[in-house]
Amino acid sequence: MSVESTLFAASAPDTILPKVSFFRVAGSHPTAGKPIPGGQIPQWILTRGPGIAREAEFFGELCWRLVGDGVPLWRATLHFGTLHPQIAGFAVRWWRDRSATEEIHIAHGADETDEYRRSPIRNTIERGAPFDQLLDGAASDYPLLDQIHAAGGTEYLALPLNRILRRYPVVTWTTDRAGGFADAHRAALGDLNPALAAIVETRAIRRLSANLMDTYLGPQAGRRVLAGHIRRGQGETLNAVIMAVDLRGFTVLSDRLAGDEMIELLDDYFDAVTSPIHERQGEVLKFIGDGVLAIFPTGEEGDFTSTTVRALKAAIAGLAKLDRINEARREADHPEIRIGVGLHLGEVTYGNVGAANRLDFTAIGPAVNLAARLEGLTKRVMRPLVTSSSFAAACPYPLISLGFHPVRGFSEPEEVFGLPE
Repeated sequence: MSVESTLFAASAPDTILPKVSFFRVAGSHPTAGKPIPGGQIPQWILTRGPGIAREAEFFGELCWRLVGDGVPLWRATLHFGTLHPQIAGFAVRWWRDRSATEEIHIAHGADETDEYRRSPIRNTIERGAPFDQLLDGAASDYPLLDQIHAAGGTEYLALPLNRILRRYPVVTWTTDRAGGFADAHRAALGDLNPALAAIVETRAIRRLSANLMDTYLGPQAGRRVLAGHIRRGQGETLNAVIMAVDLRGFTVLSDRLAGDEMIELLDDYFDAVTSPIHERQGEVLKFIGDGVLAIFPTGEEGDFTSTTVRALKAAIAGLAKLDRINEARREADHPEIRIGVGLHLGEVTYGNVGAANRLDFTAIGPAVNLAARLEGLTKRVMRPLVTSSSFAAACPYPLISLGFHPVRGFSEPEEVFGLPE
């Protein structure tokens, strides 16, 4: 999924698309200033391409190699879709004159825009149809091509790659050579298309897998699974801050609210709680009904102080976001969202738990149970956040004792702490 006609204005791409990150060919880059001789470019794609981590770097070097091999490229783009809750697809755009390669993220809904409907690569994306047009100054059916011609382009060629999911990745090649590409140039671009299609398919599937792992397991757990940590009982013991969060009055709210209203409330709640966790290097392990379980590993150095600070700041930020959400909900006469947060610093087992053919990558152990019990204590002490004594001892922020309280499942009462009034 991509929208080539929204990608032309390089001067301010971030005003067009939600996120644009740039990979620029700098002076230290091997292709800067002088093109790399091409040689056997399809072989280079298949043998060296898999080892280049970033799509922008791979595509930029490919374009410079083509220039070095005599293909008069001026501009080129690569587009492919993915599965991600916020991003529909990715594009990479290379410019010869600017010695720059840009990586662009495409938001969901881009295929409903007028730019997409009038894009020269729409049929290539949807049906796998090649597209080739000389740009001679005559008005075209595609506004993008008029822009490219006005900037100096003379021919625009789009080729489909191997279909992934329901759409075709697309590569486009543009030249500023008088009269457009020569037959030999078109032949060279066509000859490398099978190799490019193979490597783009591999890279797209790799990115798709990583996106799904990040979305459903979290970045840290996802990376571990992709690295081969997939056997039942395989895990490690580590120190971490465990955060347990629960929504107050969920059963009553479920009875009172219509289905779409309940989904809206849950989306507001989960976003308010989890986004501060991710921003502070925490890992959301799972949603348990209306509850959230997250951890903040202390790392190999065992830096308890900074870890407790990150976790506490995430909890406070989540509560602050809910305060702002509740202001809007009150104005709309909607029920407010109330939560309880429990924080504990302890040792957990982090790894695969489950049946032989159905596993869950999570954290288990008495420390996780205590964090959940602390969250339950927030009702008794009438505070939205409580911590354990071990968390309070490691945290440099001022926390006040709320006394000793019996904890279900534990033999000794636990001294709990909270934020100052």
